[in-house]
Amino acid sequence: MAAVDELLSELSDEGRSALLLMREMSDYYRRLLRKLELDSLTGLPGSNKYHELIAELTARPPESVGFIVFDVNDLKRYNDTMGHHAGDLLLQRAAESFHAVTGDGVRIFRTGGDEFVAVMPDCSESGVDAVVAKWREALAELNAAGGGAIRCTIAHGIAFGTGEYALAEVMKFADERMYDDKRRMKESGLKIGDVR
Repeated sequence: MAAVDELLSELSDEGRSALLLMREMSDYYRRLLRKLELDSLTGLPGSNKYHELIAELTARPPESVGFIVFDVNDLKRYNDTMGHHAGDLLLQRAAESFHAVTGDGVRIFRTGGDEFVAVMPDCSESGVDAVVAKWREALAELNAAGGGAIRCTIAHGIAFGTGEYALAEVMKFADERMYDDKRRMKESGLKIGDVR
């Protein structure tokens, strides 16, 4: 910053104004870029950042990778019966449970309306299982603390790849497992207000 201040003192009034304007524009651009990268409702990175990471992992595959695909249940029902504000609260509760496990190599993205994906490069299979256990605990605590109006249930599917793996296959397997979990949840009769 001292170098910028020194440069400013050497410039004419016009030059100083131009440099200060460039600095302001640069700050504005960084803030705008951050807003574009983060989903405004959940505070999680969005699908653009997810696709960026997938491109990086495809170009330079890590030794191992874990994926957890999440799908929030009953979003349409909340929107249709209680209004979009209730649907937003449901998604925010889901995101809060994901924030509880983000970090330490765990990156979670909102990839669609009610879909989220956790990506864990260079992790162990037991590490993925530990993330799932911590996430389930966080979701249960949020549901218990949040009262009965918004009960969040989330189907999820886990996949892990190590050694000679195809990233696309690991991602597909996690997605298939999520749909299996969603089917099991529906068959068990879980509805709004039920806890899993």
